Amino acid sequence: MIKIADSHNDFMTKITAKEKACYLFRCQKAGVKIISSAIFTTHLKLNILDISNYNDKLMALNKRFKDLTLLLSIEDIGFLKESDIEKLINLRPISCTLTWNFDNELAGGALGKGDITNLGKVIIAKLEENNIFVDTAHLNKKSFYKFCKLTKKPIYNSHSNIFNLKRHKRNLTDKQIELIVKSNGYLGLTIYDKFVSYGKEVNVKTIALQFDYIIKKFGYKNFGFGTDFYGINPNNLPTDIKSYEDFENIALELKKLGYSENIIECITYKNYEDFLKRNNLISF
Repeated sequence: MIKIADSHNDFMTKITAKEKACYLFRCQKAGVKIISSAIFTTHLKLNILDISNYNDKLMALNKRFKDLTLLLSIEDIGFLKESDIEKLINLRPISCTLTWNFDNELAGGALGKGDITNLGKVIIAKLEENNIFVDTAHLNKKSFYKFCKLTKKPIYNSHSNIFNLKRHKRNLTDKQIELIVKSNGYLGLTIYDKFVSYGKEVNVKTIALQFDYIIKKFGYKNFGFGTDFYGINPNNLPTDIKSYEDFENIALELKKLGYSENIIECITYKNYEDFLKRNNLISF
């Protein structure tokens, strides 16, 4: 059985408490070891107290599922005021995106035209001082490049894909990917079919080919999975990837492309674990 690490999964804000327990039990059986558990604030209009309550529930799940590391991440901190920053820091998320798809008080979203604001700069600096990574997923290119000039950390993107393979505003150009790699950062490739190319049907072969493209250009050490499970409509999942149980088939496709078991394990698990360890985000 392969080991799996996922840098972006929205299950915390999308399913009930009872469903969460069943879901995480299945994750463990499928070989999942690490999930960055995103609290998606945009549609639910969550505030800092709501996020704290979700975090309490996440910590309880961490104690219950001891072989599974559940990390807190926050998707879209556009609601944040300067007076909330310390409260956010005290929750110790590993990462936060500044936006979702649209411009807000902090930065420009992928479908917007804005740039990082003065408040955004203040929050970026404060988060980084406390070893909380700014997740560049959902930033537009203007904000992404501005962030790259501001940051003192490796560049982190939890869930995007490759613009050269599918021209979508949420995807990253090779130039952006190169900046991530040069900083010894991390990119989690999503399996959302609208971000993926290679024909009409998106399947395990398609996903394997995304990795084949990126590895041939940039090596294999800075990439893994940021699935966006539960952030994706089930109709937009690949035809034969509906859960972590199907990841064995992705591994088989990568093997057919000539990749060793070591490289495959790096892609499915070890690269993300290594990123977390070398940046003191986990200690095991």
